[in-house]
Amino acid sequence: MQSSKVDFGLWSIVLMGLILRVIAIFLDPFLHPWDERFHALVARNMMENPFVPILRVNPITENYDPFAWCCNHIWLHKQPLFMWQMALSMKVFGVSEWAMRLPSAIMGTLLILLLYRTAFLLTQRKTVALLSALMMATSNYHLQLISGIKGMDHNDVAHGFYVVASIWAWCEYRHHRCTYWVILIGFFAGAAVLNKWLTGLLVYLIWGIAIFSDSIDGLASRKEVLYFAISFLVCLAVFLPWQIYIFHRFPEIAKHEHNFNLKHIREVVEGHGGNIFYYFKHLGELFGWFLHFLIPVGIWVSVWHRRINFSSNTAIVTALVFVFLFYSIIVRTKITTYLFFIVPLFLIYIGLAIDFLFEKVLKYSMLQVSALFAICCLCLNPKVIAEYLSSPTGEREKRIYNAKIYRNLKSELPSNVKVVMNMNSFEDIDVMFYNEGITAYHWTLSEEDFRNLRDRKIPIAVFEPHGNYQLANYVWEYPYLFIIRKKLESF
Repeated sequence: MQSSKVDFGLWSIVLMGLILRVIAIFLDPFLHPWDERFHALVARNMMENPFVPILRVNPITENYDPFAWCCNHIWLHKQPLFMWQMALSMKVFGVSEWAMRLPSAIMGTLLILLLYRTAFLLTQRKTVALLSALMMATSNYHLQLISGIKGMDHNDVAHGFYVVASIWAWCEYRHHRCTYWVILIGFFAGAAVLNKWLTGLLVYLIWGIAIFSDSIDGLASRKEVLYFAISFLVCLAVFLPWQIYIFHRFPEIAKHEHNFNLKHIREVVEGHGGNIFYYFKHLGELFGWFLHFLIPVGIWVSVWHRRINFSSNTAIVTALVFVFLFYSIIVRTKITTYLFFIVPLFLIYIGLAIDFLFEKVLKYSMLQVSALFAICCLCLNPKVIAEYLSSPTGEREKRIYNAKIYRNLKSELPSNVKVVMNMNSFEDIDVMFYNEGITAYHWTLSEEDFRNLRDRKIPIAVFEPHGNYQLANYVWEYPYLFIIRKKLESF
């Protein structure tokens, strides 16, 4: 394939990926329920104090669970790097949904380039690299994470980006043997951990397997082990200070969250269960319908491909299979997004299979063009997009309507009212995101809390009754009550 055609093809794919990701961040002018709204609010609060992750800035009652990640004050439920990025973006561009999502769009676009380069370094096939980049650019699942529709959203976008970045740096190191790549491997791996947790160390599993494979062939050296150790120390230097800091500053909450993370392995958390075939059933959703069936073909092609380094390929395939089996068999809590950080690497093997089919079966250009169009459709899955935008329940339109009310809430409130109640479940988080200085509670607080607030003469605003969100007599009788005359849509 000529270099000029490759350059044009690559930058066309990157431009398409960028456009899709920009559309994704502007798609929904509201915060999504799980988990975007929580990430967004903590990031907003980090704009002022990045080293104190806070969900609810000014809780007016002490009657809350400090360990409940949905409703507490200090929020350590996720590692902070992706929220620091979101906070910086909002600091520059202002507080909005699109500014909060912008870092995900940037990382998502850069990921296309990183995957192209990683695929080329591994396979030495530009066609495979372009196919991998194309599938990444049009990945419906990735776009849903960037837009906040899929749970864990920007957390997993950032985690996946840094994981792939660390593996790209490792492939560059294997190709060039320059020591600065060793430092970059550690930096990106540390950043991956500082987004999600220890799955960010995937590159060291790959590197360790490669060292073992080379040692069998008598190719490994002490220098390689030394570089591995240096890189890992860099990685520790990136993510360990935050862990030491939170265990020192917020010891009880940090310990609780650490134990809660381990709990996902031992038992089903928050109802997210499934059998060992759970992830097999969701492969089409992760990769694009039917494309996942090509993974075994691509792995088979990679084993016999003369230009692919055997130990590098063996290390990556072994690590990917290990991660898939670990989450399928060992980890009791099952969530589809958990596996997305290895999807980009699997796309390389789908690319290898498609390239093989192009050479052996689909030799004519028209057949190849048709196949590329089909691949884009399978990855992008326009049917899912259409169904989301035209949901028969009207939920999206309701959320847009409520978000508009929350966004303009301060204009409805007297200047002395700083507490708002009686919105839909967890939409209190949305209210606080859009309105600095407001403390919000979904539903209403207890009668005992209202007595305490009355003694302190705290003005309270409540949305008028809507759906199941009615007001008890003790709320109506509260002497410092203000009714917000806006009818919220209920779910």
